[in-house]
Amino acid sequence: MGYVYEQCLDPHAGLVEEELWSITELRRWYTQFRKDLVKTRRFDRNPDASDEMRAVAREVRLRRRGFTREVVSGEMGARFKKSVETDHPFIERLVLFWADHFAVKRNQGQGTRIVMGNFEREVIRRHVLGYFEDMLFASTTHPAMLIYLDNASSVGPNSRLGKRRGTTSVNENLAREVLELHTLGVGGGYTQADVIALAETLSGWVGGFDKDGLGLIFDEDVHEYGPRTILGQTYETEGAVQLEEVLPDLAKHPSTARYIATKLARHFIADDAPQALIEELTDTFLSTGGDLREMAMTLIESDLAWEGEPKKTVPPYDFIVSSLRATDAGVPDSRFLSRSASNLAQAVWMPPSPAGWPDGDNAFLGGDSMLERVDYARILADRHVRIDSVQDLARDLFGEALDPFVAEAIDRAEDQRQALVLLLMSPAFHRR
Repeated sequence: MGYVYEQCLDPHAGLVEEELWSITELRRWYTQFRKDLVKTRRFDRNPDASDEMRAVAREVRLRRRGFTREVVSGEMGARFKKSVETDHPFIERLVLFWADHFAVKRNQGQGTRIVMGNFEREVIRRHVLGYFEDMLFASTTHPAMLIYLDNASSVGPNSRLGKRRGTTSVNENLAREVLELHTLGVGGGYTQADVIALAETLSGWVGGFDKDGLGLIFDEDVHEYGPRTILGQTYETEGAVQLEEVLPDLAKHPSTARYIATKLARHFIADDAPQALIEELTDTFLSTGGDLREMAMTLIESDLAWEGEPKKTVPPYDFIVSSLRATDAGVPDSRFLSRSASNLAQAVWMPPSPAGWPDGDNAFLGGDSMLERVDYARILADRHVRIDSVQDLARDLFGEALDPFVAEAIDRAEDQRQALVLLLMSPAFHRR
């Protein structure tokens, strides 16, 4: 317990050390890409375009694909490296939890693909031991979330652009998910009127991906100005400041506290987590103003969190990371790891919906899931790991807790490769 607790004392525990792309750099590239794209489409549609023009168009497309691959591969590689080599594995689990809570999908167009890694680094990792309201604001206003949930294209009916276009309503997607998935939760007390009011507050937050790459976050031309009433509270301020007042109130709402506490307990302990633990976590959230470090420490310090046998199935990504850490395999090529995560049905940054990955105990046990894990373990043993004695490794990992049936199976294995596969497929590697 002490080792886990100490991880929470390092404020930089979740940060990635590599210098990767800033959001400003990505904005500038994206803006240039859009300009180039307009040019290439003009060439492609012109039957009289010269070979030189068409060559320019091909070059633009190749450069776009190359840069996108470079960014995605670099970000994904840094993520795997951090997960495998970290001295703070509990913090990495917290990062994964919060990244799933504020789920974003990387295949929602060019924009999300290039900013997905930045989103996790700057929103989740930077605030994982901070305050929930800061993570909420950073998430809600980051280009990845604004593009994914269509807020970057939301236009207020009475805004300058809305009047010219004849717009009839704002886009409600982000507002609904902020209320339903990010803060209050289903049954948290909000109404459809609250969704619309929050959507109007969010209008204008475009993420800076449409104005010359100069970092514009808030666009007055599409914002629906006016006072708002959300959850019975009226906000007279207007423009960008309005969101800065609304989100902290949502972040500190009692329904948010209970929703977050319940979700945290069920993720780390069991689908039927003790109600007493949920109450402890709720009280901590409310008494500290949503201090996520204190929430993590409450979880660690509670006896209820350590009672009984492991009750949760290890998700595919966690299984990949734990197998690499246990075997001291280092960090294989990110393409292999990305492909493995996809084969195991948990592709990196590809949750099935804004609700994130399913978190129930049997979420990843359907179909051929265990066969896929066996295949992964075989490839790892064949190509990426060399261990002289799997028997010694098993005892180093589990000590007195090593299952005698697993120990016997390893002892009877034909060779060390088979022994390693048996160890990686033992129940202890798939339950937590």
